[in-house]
Amino acid sequence: MIGQAGGRREAVTTGAPGVYTVGDLAEAAGVSAQTIREWERRGHLVAGRTAGGQRRFDETARSEARRLAAARRRSGHTAAAAPLPDDAVELARTGARIRAARLKAGLSQNEAAARIGVSRSFLSTVERGQSGVSVHVLATMADVFGIPMGEFSPQPAPTAVLHPDERPRTVLAGGVTWEELVTPGRAVEPALLHVPGGQSSGGRVTRPGETFVFVLDGSLRLEVEGTAEPITLTAGDALLVEAATAYAWSNPGRSAARCLWVEEVPRARGRTAGR
Repeated sequence: MIGQAGGRREAVTTGAPGVYTVGDLAEAAGVSAQTIREWERRGHLVAGRTAGGQRRFDETARSEARRLAAARRRSGHTAAAAPLPDDAVELARTGARIRAARLKAGLSQNEAAARIGVSRSFLSTVERGQSGVSVHVLATMADVFGIPMGEFSPQPAPTAVLHPDERPRTVLAGGVTWEELVTPGRAVEPALLHVPGGQSSGGRVTRPGETFVFVLDGSLRLEVEGTAEPITLTAGDALLVEAATAYAWSNPGRSAARCLWVEEVPRARGRTAGR
């Protein structure tokens, strides 16, 4: 696609292709350019970039900006403007990264939804940050888009030390979250998995390398391929899942479970579908 920039045509090279500038969206929605930039920062809108680094939005973003502006007016100019809870912000950012990955793969929402095995309307709400996905669905998305699963997480600069406020954090359906304990791309990737009571992986997943699970708080129930009965782990228990073995997990209790989750990532394949 081609975007208009400074009176000349400039090719869009990254992100979502489109022809609308920040000013175009602001005019269409009846809001300020600063508001458009803030909505983009929060993950409500996704922009592509021209070769010169200028934002370019597509028709979907234009429609979403108008919808947000209308909701804002109905609620006294507060919708999409008030501070969002941390989880809601992360959910919106995850949705934006999913949409960017779909567009990079060259798939329409209909095509992607069919391959993932979800409805187009559900995928749309996920990309807008209004719904979360299970670990099972996110892993399937990574396979469909042909990317490592880690690309759905924030990408901090490589470093040997990650402080708590620097950990890449991803929020999924039901408030399930994981925090990377090292920057992505390592041969071994440890994370903290937080699972509210009653939540689960949403289906079976398979990892190319071994997976080590250590329960710090609460309990976690795992169904592992090749085992006759489900395995229940409580605080202090550990489990090793062999490479290429399908498994699913759930939290049967009412209180949240917190686990140290360590995955081996074979160098030849990189990080694919998992947690």
